[in-house]
This record gives sequence, C-alpha cells and structure tokens, in this order.
Amino acid sequence: MEQYFRKVFQDIHKEEEKVTLHVETVIPETLEMILYLSKVLEEAKTYILERGFCDEQEEIHFFRNIKPSIYGKLMYYNRIYKMEVVRPTSKGKIYGNYFAKEKKRLKRRHNHFLKTNPFYIYYHSGRTDEDHKYFLRSSFNFREGLENHAFDLDKQFSTYYDYLTARIIGRELFYEYLHFRTTTRFDKIANENHRSIYWTESKAALIELIYALHAAKAISGGQISLNKIAVTCQALFKIELQDIHHTFHRMKSRSGSRTLFLNQLVNSLETYMDKNI
Repeated sequence: MEQYFRKVFQDIHKEEEKVTLHVETVIPETLEMILYLSKVLEEAKTYILERGFCDEQEEIHFFRNIKPSIYGKLMYYNRIYKMEVVRPTSKGKIYGNYFAKEKKRLKRRHNHFLKTNPFYIYYHSGRTDEDHKYFLRSSFNFREGLENHAFDLDKQFSTYYDYLTARIIGRELFYEYLHFRTTTRFDKIANENHRSIYWTESKAALIELIYALHAAKAISGGQISLNKIAVTCQALFKIELQDIHHTFHRMKSRSGSRTLFLNQLVNSLETYMDKNI
C-alpha cells in the first residue's frame, strides 16, 4: 500500500505544479484539479476495496493520513472554485473585502470547533493514543450525535472522522489561500509592470529556499515569520505554493540529500565564480 500511494502523491504533486492560481486562470485550474482529485479518490477506493488492509494499524494509517490528504485537497480546490466563480470584479475595495470577510468567517468557525469539538482538540494536539476510536471503519458511534452526512457515508471506505480530518486539512489550506489573497498585492503586481519576474524552478525548490532563509535568520534578523517570507516570495514571483509545510515534511524524508536545490545553488555559484575570475 505504501508504494502505491507514494506514487499517487507524486502524481498529485506534479499536477499541482501546474497550478498558478492567477486571477485569470484560477477558475479553470481549480476545476481541473477537482476533476483530477475526484478520479484519484475513486481509484483509491477501488484499490482499497479490492486489496483490503493487512491489519488495524494499516487501516488507521490510511484513514488518518492518506485518504484525508487527498480528500482535503479536493475540498480545498472546490472551496476556491465555488468562491471564485461568484466573486466580484478583481479591482477595487469590494474585491479585497470579499476575501477578508471570508477569511474572518473561516477563522471564527475554526476557533469554535477547536474550542468545542473533542476530535478537533485531539487531532490538533497531535495525539495518536485514541486513533483506534476514530480511524477504524467500525468506529461509527451514533450515541455521540453525528452530523447528518454520516448516514450517507460508504462504511466500507469511510470512518466518520476521516471526513472531519479532511475537512480540517481543506480548511487550513483554504485559510492559507485567503491569507495570501488578503495580505499581499499579488494580483496588482501580476497585472502591472512586474510581468518579467517569475519563478522558473519547481515549487519545491522555492519552498526549500524559503525554509533556508528562515532557518538562517537571513531576513529581518529572523524577526519575520516563515509564513510572511512565503507570502512575500509568492507575491514577488507570482506563484501559489499551497501547503508549504507538507512539502517541507516530504523533503525531510528524501533519500540521499535533503537539500537538492541548495546544493544546486552552491554548484552553480562555484561554476559561475570559476568562469568569472
């Protein structure tokens, strides 16, 4: 199973590399990702139902980590699509207020669930001691008062809480998108006189550079947050990086060197120096 889904996530990453989320292209791009991820989720369902799980730990891993990561991204792109197709004109105060209001509403809901829902508290604390309660298909407990959608879930391919986990992931990704839209002049920059400045390496390479700058405290003496560095780079290079934290964690598990782009920069600089003595 691990090898199969490693390939699945590699393919998803390749598709996301194509996504820019520019104002002019955000609607067709997100629709394309919705269709793609829907197909990926359906193929994952077929694979799991045919193969089954080796043991409870494998089942828990799938419903805590694998399925919610795919489903969460699907929710994320769907929320962007639904919001962008009805957004006001891309100019003026109304445009900025539209995203700002949605961001405040999302933050209020997140804080509400984080304070009142035991599962949100459990998940955000990083606990795993009760995973058997939340991430096995036999974990439906109607005495807890589940939401209505629980009655329509495919209990061969669902636990009630893998859906909630996906919703948390999708909401956090969507919040980053709204933060990006409301705290930068990205769209104005992209549409004015900075068209010649854009990032031509992979998104993973830029994320590696962002983390390196943050770790080295190379900007503002380390007094600027990682997210602000990321937002600044996205605005400057007109690129949407989606979930930089998940990408960083994938880098940590790379075989061989974990700093591929930084090594490449060193080699390029040394070659340049040799040629310009």
